[in-house]
Amino acid sequence: MLAIAGSIVPIFMLILLGYGFKRMGFPGDGFWGPAERMAYYVFLPALIVRNLAAADLAVLPIGIFGLTILVVSIAITLVTLATRPLLRIDGSGFSSVLQGAVRMNAYVGLAVAQSLFGSEGLVVGAFFIAIAMPILNIICIAGLAAFAQNGKADFSSVPKQIVQNPIIVGCAVGWILNATSLPLPGIVNSVLLILDRATLPVALLCVGAGLVIGLGSARIVAVFATCALKLLVMPAIGIGAAYLIGVTGVPFAIVALFTATPASATSYVLASQMGGDAPLMAGILTAETILAALTIPPILFWATTRMAT
Repeated sequence: MLAIAGSIVPIFMLILLGYGFKRMGFPGDGFWGPAERMAYYVFLPALIVRNLAAADLAVLPIGIFGLTILVVSIAITLVTLATRPLLRIDGSGFSSVLQGAVRMNAYVGLAVAQSLFGSEGLVVGAFFIAIAMPILNIICIAGLAAFAQNGKADFSSVPKQIVQNPIIVGCAVGWILNATSLPLPGIVNSVLLILDRATLPVALLCVGAGLVIGLGSARIVAVFATCALKLLVMPAIGIGAAYLIGVTGVPFAIVALFTATPASATSYVLASQMGGDAPLMAGILTAETILAALTIPPILFWATTRMAT
């Protein structure tokens, strides 16, 4: 337990450091947007390509892994929908609750996976996100359409979002290089290594810079209900599904980890663009990120003691 907490604490300290830098105005408001885009579109794909190209993918149980992710995504969506009558918020607000309950933060997940399981953790984590992201995008867009836009869903952008998503593109390129056994030229590998090393520090600082402290008390129940769904209920569903379906080893721990991460900042962007409650979404993201520092260690400790069973 202490070893897991010791691996996770520096990650959340980086997030806190990013929050502090942003509030001090350092190095300037114009820095954070470009830094986040660089991490998302350049650094993160480099990390994924380099690690996937060299990984032993034959040992990854892709079939049952994908089934587990599908089951978890549907189950947490249904549980969240069932809580709506208890929350007493409007449709726009509930669309933010839904996003906060089902989405996952790739940066936090990959950082913890690398810290605990090395390159194998990164590879399995990248596959988890690549499989989960299209499913969760469809769920969230449908939820925003149903609750924030009176049923006017526009799924035409979903294929484009999937094809252009840097995580999915990085997984595809890495898998092709791995499957064809094409070696990366030495100079290319060296460049990817340098970019790889920049990914998680920059990304985690940007996560912290995006935190917003303070939210009206009128919707505090919705915030903490969403935190409970995301940080407690979803990992419980994930661990249960992985156990029943037969996922073991590092993939089992990765399911526990990624289902326990806070929601991603993409939720705020989508809420802003599609009529969701963006201020509530910001409050949910902030509360989840802070509380995840307390909930992830015990969840991972329990999961890692059962990885082989």
